[in-house]
Amino acid sequence: MKVKVAVLQYDVPEETDDSFRKLDELVDKAVKMGARLVVAPETAVGNAGETKETGVDLLPRLADIANKHGAYLVTSYYKKDGDKFFNQGYVVAPDGKPVVGHKKVYPAKPEVDNLGVVAGNEVVVADTEVGKLGMLICKDGFNKNSHFLYEKLGELGAEIVCIPAWSIGWKEMNTQEYVRNLYTYGAFASRTFVLMSDCINKSFNSYGRSLIVSPIRGVLQEGSVDKEEILVQELDLDEVKQAREFDFWWQPKERKV
Repeated sequence: MKVKVAVLQYDVPEETDDSFRKLDELVDKAVKMGARLVVAPETAVGNAGETKETGVDLLPRLADIANKHGAYLVTSYYKKDGDKFFNQGYVVAPDGKPVVGHKKVYPAKPEVDNLGVVAGNEVVVADTEVGKLGMLICKDGFNKNSHFLYEKLGELGAEIVCIPAWSIGWKEMNTQEYVRNLYTYGAFASRTFVLMSDCINKSFNSYGRSLIVSPIRGVLQEGSVDKEEILVQELDLDEVKQAREFDFWWQPKERKV
């Protein structure tokens, strides 16, 4: 099966209404370019302080955009659930219903220290008309434990892993290659296509370089470090099947050390 996907890269507005207007505008453009699945950056909508104070759930507004444009839409936002606060991701179907929910498993230190974000503890995969979809959020995909999340997504049969990201850099160390290469590794480790959507918010040292990665051919497209872009690519999901059939006889059967 072939499916056309889009990865958005842009400067995410800080105000809630502005963030939804911007997302709606870019999803409209992506769908007009033929995309059926659109991945936006991490926390592309809402304002953390406002959400924590009011407890408002932004899912209905995301559902409206997905339904309006007839596309699968992926992003995350901060969500209050009882007395807990999560970085909550969703894959929302064209009918407005969430088909994948993912709470960020490895929140960044500022999320924990400044916002009180609580970690999630699972990954899930949903079988949809655009393929079997899984999800991670930002740091989930580039830390020393990421391998196990990618491996689990592969075991669950994912064909596409959507990763909304913020990719904050540190002045003390250029982390761009580290992050890029671990997302690329994830496509090979999980034997899935990886769609990483990053933002270009300079006030947070975000640096773009959004990615579309094949489990066989590696990086198919990469965004710039500072420009608003929509990366559009037709994926052949047979590559996932081919990669896993190859692994069946090539990979060792057990871990030795």
